[in-house]
Amino acid sequence: MRGALTLDYGRALCAAGEGFTAFAGVTVIACAGVVRCWPGRAQAWSLMSEHLPQYKKSIHKAVTRYLDRCVVRRLEMTVDPTHAAAMRWAERLGFTYESTMPGYGPFGETHAMYVRLRME
Repeated sequence: MRGALTLDYGRALCAAGEGFTAFAGVTVIACAGVVRCWPGRAQAWSLMSEHLPQYKKSIHKAVTRYLDRCVVRRLEMTVDPTHAAAMRWAERLGFTYESTMPGYGPFGETHAMYVRLRME
């Protein structure tokens, strides 16, 4: 994704929904948010820095709190299927693997779709 992370892309994410940044002092640890696609469906996104490992417990707790308050029937998240830690984290956040999506990424890379359903 590194090549797709432009200032315009960041602005589009900000305009599309809620977004949050976690700092340790002036160091960015992570950015994340939710883009509302239509009523009942949204996509979660996140970008993690190399500093995440030392803050992963507090980041996990904050993201879990946010997701628990995110009232949407279907919340999706795509994950790089070669990144085992990201897939484990998606599952710890309550997402379930749904499918493998060849050619999904901005440069044709394969992504794994995870979904968190709230049927109320």
